[in-house]
Amino acid sequence: MPAARQGSQTPVRDRLSILLAIVLVSAALFHFVELPTFSWSVRRIFGSPLGFTITGDWILPLLLMGLVATGTRYLLHVHPYQETLERPRGLSIITPTLGSLLAGLLLVRTQTWPLWLGALLFTGLLIGLLENLTYRVFSPDAPSYASSRTLLNISDYLLGFALFSLILSGQGRALLTGPAVLLISGLLAIDLLSASGGNFHAELLFAGISGLLCGQLAWLLGYWPVSFWMAATLLTLSLYMLVGLSYQYLLGRLTRRVLIEFGFVGIIVFVMLLWIKP
Repeated sequence: MPAARQGSQTPVRDRLSILLAIVLVSAALFHFVELPTFSWSVRRIFGSPLGFTITGDWILPLLLMGLVATGTRYLLHVHPYQETLERPRGLSIITPTLGSLLAGLLLVRTQTWPLWLGALLFTGLLIGLLENLTYRVFSPDAPSYASSRTLLNISDYLLGFALFSLILSGQGRALLTGPAVLLISGLLAIDLLSASGGNFHAELLFAGISGLLCGQLAWLLGYWPVSFWMAATLLTLSLYMLVGLSYQYLLGRLTRRVLIEFGFVGIIVFVMLLWIKP
C-alpha cells in the first residue's frame, strides 16, 4: 500500500473515535434529560381511530441517526479511493444510520442501570462495526472489500430482523406498521442492490418493489395469530428472497435454476418456522 494511503488510516481512526465519543456522550446525556410529549390524533381513518404520540424517547433515536449519518459522510471524506466508488456516496449512510436507529430504540427501552449500560456498550460496538464495514466497502478497489461486503450484507439482514421485531412487538395498527416496514425494507434493499454495479434507476425500482411487497406482507401478518418473532423472520426471509432475485436479475444471471434454488430455500425455511413456531 502506498505511504500516502497508509498514513490515511490515522485520520480515519481519529474521525471514527470522535464520532463514537459524540454518539455515546449524547446518549448518556439524554438518559438524564426528560423531554416533553406531543400528541396528535385523528378521529377516523377508514372507520378506525388513529393517532400517535411523540415522546422524548423518540428524540434520542432521531439524534443518533442524524449524528451517525453526518459522521459517516465525514468519515468517508478522507477515503483514499475517491475515484472508484462502489455506488452513489449518499447510499453509504443507510446501514450505519439504521444501526443507530436500532441502538437508540434499545436505549430508550431499557429500564434498569445494568441493561442501560449494556445497551450503551452495544451502541458503541454496533456503530463502530458498521462504520468500519461501510468504510471498507466504499470502493471495490479497497483492501478486504469482498469479505467486508459479505459482512455488511449479513448486517443488513440482521438489522432488518431486529427492526421488524421492534416494530411488530409494539402491536401498532397496520396503517402505521406497514409504512414503517416498507420504509426500512426499501432502504435495506437499495443498500444491498446498489452493490450490483448495475443501473441505479433499475436498482431503485427493484428496491421500491421489494419494500412495497414487504410492507404488504407486514399488513397481512397482522391478521395471522403468530408471534412477532415469527412475523419478523418471515419478513426478513421475504426481503432476502426479493433482494436476491432482483440482484441476480440485475446481473443478468436470473435463470430457472436460480429460481428453483431460491424457492427451495424459501419453502424449507417456511416449513421450519411452522414446525418450530418461535
